[in-house]
Amino acid sequence: MISLAEHINMTKLKKGQLALYWLGQAGFVLKSPGGTVIFIDAYLSHSVERKFGPQWKRIMPPPMEAGEVDCDWFVSTHEHDDHLDVDSIPEISRNSRVHFAGPRECTTFYRTAGIAGDRCLELTEGQQIRMGDFTCSVVFADHGDQAPDAVGLVFELDGLHIYHTGDTALRPDKMKSVIAMQPQVILPCINGAFGNLDSESAAELVKLTGSKLVIPTHFWTFVEHLGNPWEFQKKCQTIAPESNIRWMTQGEGIMLSANDF
Repeated sequence: MISLAEHINMTKLKKGQLALYWLGQAGFVLKSPGGTVIFIDAYLSHSVERKFGPQWKRIMPPPMEAGEVDCDWFVSTHEHDDHLDVDSIPEISRNSRVHFAGPRECTTFYRTAGIAGDRCLELTEGQQIRMGDFTCSVVFADHGDQAPDAVGLVFELDGLHIYHTGDTALRPDKMKSVIAMQPQVILPCINGAFGNLDSESAAELVKLTGSKLVIPTHFWTFVEHLGNPWEFQKKCQTIAPESNIRWMTQGEGIMLSANDF
């Protein structure tokens, strides 16, 4: 059986397609037909348990080793350890192909880890950035005082928009830009802890964005992190009945295109 890293590397795509892999927690990988690979909020280590104790032990094992990561961009939506993997990034940075992006607290860590400034990009709300074949729009996220620079991200390729909420609460008045984009795919956090969207507010965000495909995230990695997938599914069926929920297995990949919607 080939590894996940090998599978990502070997995946071939037609024009207009992209591949989307779920790494568990809030982690995803995007790949374009031209070979651009972006890792988003990938948590591949045990750093949270190491720093905060056994209640933060991973329930699910890492889907790959840090040394297997081969990508163009390694992106973090904010500085919390399950999004900014401080134990994996030094190893990943040994691959000179990889560039790193995140809000200010993340870029501060990148530089502290010895990563050259020309490989680091600071993300702030309102930016639109070219990342290889993808266009990345940096959008609002509210993760409270614990991560005031947190952001959400919308990745676009050939008319397909994928919205990664990052860690956020529901703030419709502040989310007007991403709501206006009407992204076809949304990757919402659903755990309802530490200020994040819970089942009901995540479903409300799905309704507001009009997203047709919903891939829930941020659950079942840690005992203390909460998240109720079945409750979220029921809320979506009531609040956003036109959406389609796709539950992904950790390490699973799917191919998508704008024509699917």
